[in-house]
Amino acid sequence: MSTHQDQPDFAVLLDWVEGRLEPDQAAVVAARLASPNEWTRSTVKWLRGFLAVAQALPLHEPPPIVRQSLVQYFERWSRSRAVLEQEPRLVRARLLFDSRQDLAAGGVRAAASGNGEAVHLAYTTEDGDLLLDVYDTGTGRVRLEGQVLLTGPGQAQVFEVSVTAPGFSARTREGDALGRFTLPDLPKVPCQLRASNGVITIVAKVDLDAGGDW
Repeated sequence: MSTHQDQPDFAVLLDWVEGRLEPDQAAVVAARLASPNEWTRSTVKWLRGFLAVAQALPLHEPPPIVRQSLVQYFERWSRSRAVLEQEPRLVRARLLFDSRQDLAAGGVRAAASGNGEAVHLAYTTEDGDLLLDVYDTGTGRVRLEGQVLLTGPGQAQVFEVSVTAPGFSARTREGDALGRFTLPDLPKVPCQLRASNGVITIVAKVDLDAGGDW
């Protein structure tokens, strides 16, 4: 029942107007409506008018092709929503090349820390390759420039990249359409790099000092 001076509430009034109440319940409502307040009177009038219009304008069954098209559209929308809500797939990168180690092992002068030359790192995954260049800035820190080269055509090329180490984290969302990115001010420590394009997240272990990969 309603707080309108102990009058029936909207749901009860609708059931009463449509004849859905049990006989004893309908009798109670009818007795209370013997002296309705203004809210109850206007509500009953509106309900009766609404039902009259609904009966005068019945809903028609849509053509079968319309129903089928709506079902197909909903199925496509559901699949698209499921894809959008998926977390990026995690991909572990494997180190292929480290100029600090591989050039020296091959009898070639390796890049030295602090002389302006870059340390070159190359990683591979089933989805593509990750190339990194580490530059000593002369301030005890380094600048990291990288690029993700995906193997599949039509994949999202722009990557958000983060680097984390104990007590330190940095991130850039300034990647370009060629998969390139830069982090300008990083400590010379082992760290974890994560590069994500919203579909895959490439994870690589990187040592930004002269000790090589870990």
